[in-house]
Amino acid sequence: MKKLRSKVVKALKKEFTFECTISSRMNQVILNVKNIDFEQHLGQLIQQTQLIIDKYFPQREDHLCLVIREIGGTNENKFKIWKPTY
Repeated sequence: MKKLRSKVVKALKKEFTFECTISSRMNQVILNVKNIDFEQHLGQLIQQTQLIIDKYFPQREDHLCLVIREIGGTNENKFKIWKPTY
């Protein structure tokens, strides 16, 4: 699981288009996003995260827990990307 999370962090850093810092801590991938309207862009953030993870890790063995936080704000969203079921 730890190995997958570190690979996910690297893939997100390479592909993510929003300005943010990306790290892994306590079984979570954390995206600290800045300079956005959090509520307006949350759907795009989640969708882009899902697409990148599916692109690089289509046959992952574990679920991923992600946290998107607004830098300098109070907004935060936690969500899971489930492993494929095939």
